[in-house]
Amino acid sequence: MNAEPIRVRVTYAKHGNLRFIGHLDLQRLFERALRRTNLPLRYTQGFSPHLRLNLASALPLGFIGIAEQMDFWLDEQLPLEEISARLWAALPAELILKDLRFVSNQSPSLQASLLSSDYEVILPMEIDPLDLQGKLAALLARDTIPVQRRKKSVDLKSLILDCGISGIPAKPVMTISMKSTPLENGRPDELLTLLSMDPADCVITRTKLNFLEE
Repeated sequence: MNAEPIRVRVTYAKHGNLRFIGHLDLQRLFERALRRTNLPLRYTQGFSPHLRLNLASALPLGFIGIAEQMDFWLDEQLPLEEISARLWAALPAELILKDLRFVSNQSPSLQASLLSSDYEVILPMEIDPLDLQGKLAALLARDTIPVQRRKKSVDLKSLILDCGISGIPAKPVMTISMKSTPLENGRPDELLTLLSMDPADCVITRTKLNFLEE
């Protein structure tokens, strides 16, 4: 085994029916797909070795992701074109590769360097965007926006970095940027619920993950 593994970073999109599978199932899907590639994959050492794989951040059920990121490791250097071709052939159609690149092993993990996430929300047809804009302004004007998570109160306002509604009145879209660190993670569905909307009636897309190195 090489002393220095080769770290590969994948940017991908997750959509269609795959947006309804959870984080652990997605990880298992990638593990199975990578094994089918017959690439020289790096495994952990020890009694029960497993594939070295690192996903950036859990995407809530029902959300679309168009710029998700994952790292995996190889034992041998191969051309990116070959790695991409093998992975494309092994993945289901609703997981789309958008970019592959090599990353230094000295770089921090995806989870440790993640700062925030950007979202786009397509609103239900029956929503009055001007009324919603007023509700949003009133909500954001509060000193705190408490929400309950597993019997713990969290201040949602401290997690909202930016939020607004554009495209009024023709095609109203809400854009939201929220903290996404190992200690603080904002959820746009909680914000939508506070605005009297059912998140299941909206199309929520995570459009970007923002990292410390960027």
